[in-house]
Amino acid sequence: MYVNQSAEMFAKGGHQVTVMVRDPHKSSVTYERPHLRVVRFQHMQGEYYNFLGYWTALSYQYAEEIAALIKSDGKKPDIIEIQDYNGLAYYMLIRKWELDPVFEDIPVVLHLHTPTFELDKVNQVPRYRFPNYWLGHMEKFCMKAADALLSPSQFLANQIQDVAPQNPITVINLPYELETYSDGYERDFESDTFLYFGRTEYRKGVSQMLQGVENLWTDGHDFKLKIIGGDTYFHPKGRNLGEMLKEKYDHRIKEGKLIFRDSIPPADLNPEILNARAVIVPSLYENFPYTCLTSMWLGAPMLVSSAGGQAEMVGADETSGLVFDWKVDGDFEAKLLRLIKADTDQLMTMSKNSHSKIRSLCNVEDNLRAREVYFSQVIETAKINSKDLFPSLLEVEKQNDFKLTQDVKGKLSIIIPYYNLGVHLDETIASALQVDYQNVEIIIVNDGTSDTDSLVVLDKYREGFPQIKIADIRNQGLANARNIGASLADGEYLAFLDADDLIDSSFYSKAIKILDKYSNVSFVYSWLRYFGNSNNVWPTFNTEFPYLMASNMLSAFVVVRRDDFIRYGMNKKEMEYGMEDYEGWLSMCASGCLGVSIPETLVKYRVRSNSMARQFNRDVVIYLRERMASINSQVYDKYGAELFKLIDANGPGYLWDNPTFTYPVIGYGVNNTDDFSDVNAQKYELIRLASSKWGSRLIKLAFKLKLNRLLK
Repeated sequence: MYVNQSAEMFAKGGHQVTVMVRDPHKSSVTYERPHLRVVRFQHMQGEYYNFLGYWTALSYQYAEEIAALIKSDGKKPDIIEIQDYNGLAYYMLIRKWELDPVFEDIPVVLHLHTPTFELDKVNQVPRYRFPNYWLGHMEKFCMKAADALLSPSQFLANQIQDVAPQNPITVINLPYELETYSDGYERDFESDTFLYFGRTEYRKGVSQMLQGVENLWTDGHDFKLKIIGGDTYFHPKGRNLGEMLKEKYDHRIKEGKLIFRDSIPPADLNPEILNARAVIVPSLYENFPYTCLTSMWLGAPMLVSSAGGQAEMVGADETSGLVFDWKVDGDFEAKLLRLIKADTDQLMTMSKNSHSKIRSLCNVEDNLRAREVYFSQVIETAKINSKDLFPSLLEVEKQNDFKLTQDVKGKLSIIIPYYNLGVHLDETIASALQVDYQNVEIIIVNDGTSDTDSLVVLDKYREGFPQIKIADIRNQGLANARNIGASLADGEYLAFLDADDLIDSSFYSKAIKILDKYSNVSFVYSWLRYFGNSNNVWPTFNTEFPYLMASNMLSAFVVVRRDDFIRYGMNKKEMEYGMEDYEGWLSMCASGCLGVSIPETLVKYRVRSNSMARQFNRDVVIYLRERMASINSQVYDKYGAELFKLIDANGPGYLWDNPTFTYPVIGYGVNNTDDFSDVNAQKYELIRLASSKWGSRLIKLAFKLKLNRLLK
């Protein structure tokens, strides 16, 4: 509704508008009216849907589709507006801040719908369960990273401003015009029926409304309540809320006092509004609902809760309707009773004021002018604002920024620990030598190689390669080899590269560009593609607590400030069996060093049956994680409660793959079950599970044993 209304408004105002929207069936471009182009793209297309959960993959696809459109147009838009919901702007903003030339200088306005992290809290959803927990973090990052934040209601702005206190939220009400009734309408002021329409959702206050209505019915007041809308799942009870309410109030349904109807088209809904005595908006938490907007446009007397933009529409003067407060016991019943007893003249006066107030508040011409001024200000401010600090949810400040080391400005030192890997070294060195970053030295740390053939391969690089140094040490393991390499390096930046892995030629230049730009970023890495015995992709993410404390978010392929690594991230002997790099990144983050992920597969990790990681068993993993927590006890103490909630909701962190999938439950869209994308996401996730070896076996076993609960 908002996109339709605002796009039409801007197009009529002479602006060139493009609307981009996902479509379940096909991609298309249509021109709805002069100056208004609608670009539909078929969602669930692209390899990233194989390794990202639905909403995160959709965010990635939005960035891809917008970038492709900008390139095909040959020019950039003056401004992009995108919603906060489920982090759809996440990857576009990541690319903008990581200096992608397509997005780098385009101002982005984040339109605040109602974010998942707030919806789940009110709806009593297990909000620490993946992917919803991570979607909330994506939304919060978007609030910090957008050039400007725009909210339709002051209520929502007040609720979430503390997420991004340095990014003030501007409030501009929604534009609205209901052309169908531009010539007038007639209302039934004798009606005894009150109307609620919208989802039967806990957040919408439907349960509380029905309890209040039941109290009045029990007291002998005679009136009807009609509820129109789809049902939603209520997590604490494990079933749909509407089904529960129909059972609870079945006797009122049989008496004809309570009427439930499924969702109906807007054209059929408008007569219902006109035939209602008043419309109720009982929400526990709301933004700027169209249910209230449309009802007031059609002159409905209103009964609304104070917890949302509906109270801002109706106002406290009681001329258009009544506002009640759920926190005041009996306030809802008292206000509803006043409307039950109101005479025709009182209802007609409320109706007239309701209609005129909303036409003034959401006037399209006024709204257009307000948004033109606002967008112009955002565009001008974005041109002059310097962005030297990367937006982050890692709420730890780095201390002691004095230099510890004497290094060569801009130089990159690539550290290659080497032990008996002669069969792969040539390929790895070739990969390191072909990078497009020029100021590079390569340090091979020979960690006591004992294999004769591997020594022969290594000897080839002792002469004739001025950019390659070889340090021979006695065998003390990978952690020590990395530390020795760091101590021998001259570069301002370090990069760690195992002797059997590969890198894209652009990886180092892209990483250093980010490090040069943002003083608060200490290390940069990318998505990782496996090769050898696997071809899967590991999507890494920007470092955040407490997730990083339970599950690693990056591999050893990093470009890191040498000074920060030596001060905070040196690999520790206590991690003698492995995971020393993981502990190092954790220690750095605990000291305020931010890690940033480039969402491209720029590194390749060779999967070998005899690699160190392949020798891990469950006991050694648990032991190493225990050591890691002991070394970093202060930060584990700080985030202990939140970390408990994460592990309680998703299982042990060492079993997590990435936070965009559900563990261990299949399925998405838990807070919006009537959306087609969520149904598709559930089907997609089942297909993804079935395509894996163990997943297909699990499903076959479930069918064989008739485990209907598991299948569902």
